[in-house]
Amino acid sequence: MADAPNVFTYPRNEPGTTGHLDLVEPLRELPDRLRAELRGVSEDVASHRPAPDAWCIREIVGHLADAAAEYHKRLYMMSTQTDPVLPAYDQDAYARDHGYMKRPLREMLDELAAHRAKTVFLLTTLVNWNWARTGQHVERGRTSIRQMVEHMVQHEGEHLADIRALRRPE
Repeated sequence: MADAPNVFTYPRNEPGTTGHLDLVEPLRELPDRLRAELRGVSEDVASHRPAPDAWCIREIVGHLADAAAEYHKRLYMMSTQTDPVLPAYDQDAYARDHGYMKRPLREMLDELAAHRAKTVFLLTTLVNWNWARTGQHVERGRTSIRQMVEHMVQHEGEHLADIRALRRPE
């Protein structure tokens, strides 16, 4: 019996046993992907609205920075409180009040990167079952950390596609 190991390990392959890297990596990559996508974009292109009620690149970047801050707050609340109430926010009021059209893209990208670094750190410190912790979003109802992160990845992917389309108007 001296050859028998003290610790037995069993391969695990259920969802989440790889630390949810499938969801964390897209979040970690977003600031660099945005910077790459915006390299060489002129001020005119960044501020051009394709329609009066549509957002321009500058507003999308500002929105992503504010959303990163709000998502981080919600995820922190969900990871430290029992089923907290997660407030909504008015994205159009943020766009107006936070002056997206007057702020440099670099400043908003730096803000997004700072919030995102905190979020990635938080998510990578969670043990797998904590991804099931929930909060009560005032508009969408009960949601888990995993569901919120899935939503973030989808939301940011859609906005990256919007930016690509605005960079190359037809």
